[in-house]
Amino acid sequence: MKKIILRGLLVLFLIEGLWLGWWVFGRSPEEQVRAAQANLIEAVENRDWKKLEKLMAPNYTDAFGHNRDTAILDGRKYLSGFFMLILKTDQTTLKATKGQGMVTSMIRLEGNGVGYSHMIVGYVNQFTEPWAFHWSNPGRWPWNWQVNLIHHNQLVIPQVQE
Repeated sequence: MKKIILRGLLVLFLIEGLWLGWWVFGRSPEEQVRAAQANLIEAVENRDWKKLEKLMAPNYTDAFGHNRDTAILDGRKYLSGFFMLILKTDQTTLKATKGQGMVTSMIRLEGNGVGYSHMIVGYVNQFTEPWAFHWSNPGRWPWNWQVNLIHHNQLVIPQVQE
């Protein structure tokens, strides 16, 4: 009886190990980028700046002159007033090859808070074009995807005098 239970457990662990191996190394680049994009959206919603920093490439740039550090600083500045923030994505397209990917997605914000929060929700939700996220994987591990550029044609960031 004990041998049957031990063999059953061994088979179960073997199946679980094979599944885990496939999940780590067998997923397509599209599935890997989709998972990275979901992690990025979740990090923004939770305002998890450490996770966001890991998801952004060290050489991150955008049309507003941000690098990774200044983008995170501005994110902290403008999103810190939210008590709750949800990013709803729609019309998402994803293209990926080994080491590179691009996601375009319409994003609508839901949330409440103080300070800039209501103005940001209204401003972002008026956009009629999708956001573009450019991803790369500089390493060999499937979880090393990093966003290099986030772009939106309609986004204008005003210069704020402090």
